[in-house]
Amino acid sequence: MSADRVVQLRWEPRHVADDGGRAALSYPGISVIRCTEGEIVDRVWIPVGEEPTYADDEALITALHAAWRWTRPAA
Repeated sequence: MSADRVVQLRWEPRHVADDGGRAALSYPGISVIRCTEGEIVDRVWIPVGEEPTYADDEALITALHAAWRWTRPAA
């Protein structure tokens, strides 16, 4: 892994309000964040439900795999 490329995982809920601001919902999820030299260069948010599905698990695994491959310097 390169010292200047870092992957972070954060528990980050998303908050969504309707156009009038009358109703709001909050969705739990995990952000997979890629940083280069301390600056965020990419962020992928994966929703995490009460009863995650196989597809939810696969989406998180895919995002983690891509981020960790990104940390490796080009050959």
